[in-house]
Amino acid sequence: MDTQVLAAMAKWPNVPAVFGWLRLDGRGQWWIRDERLSHEGMVAFFNRNYSRDAQGRYYVQNGPQKVFVSLDAAPLVARLVDGAWQTLPCDDDVQARAAFMTPEGQLFIEIAGELAVVDDRDLAAVAAAGLAQWDGDVTRLPATLQLEGHPLPLSLHTLSALWQRYGVVTRPQA
Repeated sequence: MDTQVLAAMAKWPNVPAVFGWLRLDGRGQWWIRDERLSHEGMVAFFNRNYSRDAQGRYYVQNGPQKVFVSLDAAPLVARLVDGAWQTLPCDDDVQARAAFMTPEGQLFIEIAGELAVVDDRDLAAVAAAGLAQWDGDVTRLPATLQLEGHPLPLSLHTLSALWQRYGVVTRPQA
């Protein structure tokens, strides 16, 4: 978290939180109300100051104020870049531990104990590399997602079951 944010939190500890204004979509893009945030400096600030509270609600610490985030799919978005997973908004390069598919065909992975949705722009490449023998029927899902020598256990779950498993609150309330 930014040092100026930490200083503001210490100086003004009782600023009320904000709900219902900020959203993270399934591609890792920030939205304020119904407008996509495109200012690179603000996006970088949000990414650096993004966190989770003990209740599973995700937020951006904006100075002394927490701005809680509504999540379209998951708290992180995974992109496959040169054979390695990178996550947004954190931009980490970390190892995935497991993969999950929903009955609707959304693909999720676990990275560093957190749930990440695989960016839909990467699904074709991930499926071609890791699910080459699969016929597309979720009732006959293969046991592993094979990606460049790093097989991930793959299982079928509903989206709500994944949120519950990882303690994710997608629509935080006051």
